[in-house]
Amino acid sequence: MQKLFGAVLIPVFLAACGSGISTNTDFDPAVDFSGFQTYAWLPAGNGMDDGSGVHANQLTDSRIRSAVEANLNAKGMRKVSPDQADLGVGYQVTAQDRVQYNTVSTGWGGGYGGYYGGWGGMGMASSQTYATNYTDGSLILGIFETSEKKMIWQGVATKTLSENPDTEERTQTINDAVAKLLADFPPGTN
Repeated sequence: MQKLFGAVLIPVFLAACGSGISTNTDFDPAVDFSGFQTYAWLPAGNGMDDGSGVHANQLTDSRIRSAVEANLNAKGMRKVSPDQADLGVGYQVTAQDRVQYNTVSTGWGGGYGGYYGGWGGMGMASSQTYATNYTDGSLILGIFETSEKKMIWQGVATKTLSENPDTEERTQTINDAVAKLLADFPPGTN
């Protein structure tokens, strides 16, 4: 059920406006990234899907792949067949339900007391707590060194999902998320 829920919401995440995307990247500092020139998409069952993610629908998959390819190509990398690639690229999408609580107080409590004395007494105060339910969606991008068959770079882009995105918003958010993730890729060469 959670995967079905996530499969419906992931395109919504990817459709929200480009702002508000938080990213986090990590890489193996022992790897020299300057020699990598080619990449290929990893086949299904590539080590990126540990069962906790959901699969993107075909439209979202196409948008993610196009955005990643455009960014890597702009950095001088070429897409080749998997048996010729220096790097393998894979991704995963996830969705997580969250709740935010906000308490609003009205009225006043206590009494007035000053330097010259004053009066005290009961005041009237009330507060109301509101719960806001929302879902965060994440795009996890992994890059593997094909010769060693190990992950050497990972990036995660996260955004609160939008409820009713249109096609243009979906595409723009994916493009923004991938561009932000790959801004400093390859590490140490920018």
